[in-house]
Amino acid sequence: MRPASPCWLKPSLRPKRGSRTHCWPISGSPAYRRWVDVLLIHERFAAAAATYPERPAIVQEGERWTYREAAARVETLAGLLASRLAPGAKVALNLPKSPLMIALMLACLRAGLAYVPLDPASPLARRRFIVEDAGCGALIADAPSASDWAGAGLPGSVWLAKAEQLMALAALAGQGAFAPAAAGALAEAAALAAAAPAAAAPDLDQRRAEPDDLAYILYTSGSTGVPKGVMITHRNAAAFVDWASGYFDIGPEDRVAVHAPLHFDLPVLDIYVGLGKGAALYPVPGATALFPQALLLFLQTSRITVLYAVPSALIALLNKSRLQQEPLTGLRLLLYAGEAFPVEPLRRLTALLPSAAVYNLYGPVETNVITACRVTAEHLVLPHIPIGEPVAHAAIALLDERGEPIVEPGRAGELIAGGASVFPGYINRPDITLATRIPAGAIAGMDTEAYRTGDYAHWDEAGCLHFHGRRDTLIKTRGFRVDLGDVEAAIVAHEAVEEAAVLAQPHEEYTNVLHAFVVVRAGQALGEAELLSYLRSRLSSYMVPGRICFLPELPKTSTGKISRRSIQEQLAYG
Repeated sequence: MRPASPCWLKPSLRPKRGSRTHCWPISGSPAYRRWVDVLLIHERFAAAAATYPERPAIVQEGERWTYREAAARVETLAGLLASRLAPGAKVALNLPKSPLMIALMLACLRAGLAYVPLDPASPLARRRFIVEDAGCGALIADAPSASDWAGAGLPGSVWLAKAEQLMALAALAGQGAFAPAAAGALAEAAALAAAAPAAAAPDLDQRRAEPDDLAYILYTSGSTGVPKGVMITHRNAAAFVDWASGYFDIGPEDRVAVHAPLHFDLPVLDIYVGLGKGAALYPVPGATALFPQALLLFLQTSRITVLYAVPSALIALLNKSRLQQEPLTGLRLLLYAGEAFPVEPLRRLTALLPSAAVYNLYGPVETNVITACRVTAEHLVLPHIPIGEPVAHAAIALLDERGEPIVEPGRAGELIAGGASVFPGYINRPDITLATRIPAGAIAGMDTEAYRTGDYAHWDEAGCLHFHGRRDTLIKTRGFRVDLGDVEAAIVAHEAVEEAAVLAQPHEEYTNVLHAFVVVRAGQALGEAELLSYLRSRLSSYMVPGRICFLPELPKTSTGKISRRSIQEQLAYG
């Protein structure tokens, strides 16, 4: 059934015949308030801790926290933070992926604070910019990085604390959530307590956040190179987590790998859905996540049942580990998002995981996940995997170049997202926020503010969305419009190719010329002439790259996706 109105909802949410309401209800309506009345994301964890106190909650390299222990530590940390920071304050977290980092995220939410996760591997100057741009009132770092921060010239208003000091403070106060601290740590904690005296013990329940209060801020790379802070409210997060908790069959018997870095948006599902359903989290250490064979060993020895990752990481696991010889027989749920997954490697991967249900999830950081597609055998013979139907909390419209809604199948337009999970804006960037927003009511049936994703898609006859690429990957060459993603998909379909990226370079005569950057699979041989011949048999002549550059690997961002900016810089320097 194809969409008959400018906006499209899942069948269970579509209006009854004869209704004139086509899209997400207005903010004051009972349907919209549904996303207010659900538990806040950290409260799901507390409820699970009461139900499964002795089950494992977080496990990593010898550390094993039960739900009872994790809840006690979160409560202790929340009390320490609340005694020194006003409700609504922002806390930067500069720690590696670990049980303590996850506990601090939960503690911030419990204390009515918002957290700002930093990438510990990024340059200190970038991290400092984020701390100052977000207006953080506190920065919590692990001991190795705390010394760097001490000389970073942070504003005096920022409370700098070592995570180890917070644990020692708990021991100093006689709280038993953490093991007794060493004498040196106790001395540091005493000095910290003297420098930042605590207020009276707070009533954490009195500090409970409101739905439109900030929960966390995730920084993404901006087109100018300046990071942009995406503000996510409790309403936004609760809408997404509530949907995912019901949509995916995750339970107490599951072992959920936390693969992506914590400053990325994928772990929101891992952590808050996993802990909310009584599952055990297994944070993948940063070094392990970078090496496919080490990752495979981790997944096997941890007996992981749920994995959520970007396609680049999964393709590396497929091509650079012993997955074909040692398949993950216990994996039953595989989710991917963040970039398109070429069909050929996905077909090979799913063949090795016959017991796993595979889902393609779509949604920018600004919207959380807004479409989902369970990948089937029928999808694996298509040129591209669909991104699926809108999920329960989302309303979606497609707009043409004139800003008019598209309802007919097969015609591509910019994807516009509305609904309770859509962010309120970028912190300190009202200009960019305004440029990406569409006022409520501007699109027929869409009664909330909407976000311009910059992505292009089309509906099919069944009401399923198919991704066409980003606005910045749609280029003109020789008068023809080309989606660079289509060219990349054709290259990756070659059996000898592991991954590829295609970029456009301005050209006086042709407007743009295409350059392909290709990584050949280990043990395979492939030359430029052979690959060009292959592409000419599958693509229109204007879509065939004018130049092919073979690389040992493609540069990646800190979140594991292909870094097109790095490749573009390489192209600019010839």
